[in-house]
Amino acid sequence: MIVQRQMSVITEELEPFRFALKQYVDMASSQDGCLHVSIQKLSGKSCFIVYEFWENNAWNSHLQMNYSKSFQRSNVDCLETPEDITTISTLRNSNK
Repeated sequence: MIVQRQMSVITEELEPFRFALKQYVDMASSQDGCLHVSIQKLSGKSCFIVYEFWENNAWNSHLQMNYSKSFQRSNVDCLETPEDITTISTLRNSNK
């Protein structure tokens, strides 16, 4: 599964957001089933795009973890608009 999370951060909240994002990425990256996490900051804006690559249904389990829930809660006061999440399920055809 590929997950794209776009977050527009209030300028005054950039430092607390970056701290929370770093903790989130460190924790997510160490989880079973996490293949890769990448962050892109759009230049000239306080907008971050996080790309996450997960095996099978590992992302659904990840959402239930305390660090993931804490990151979601901490974002509420830091974001200009609600987070935009897009997921793409990547299914392999095992009948080759």
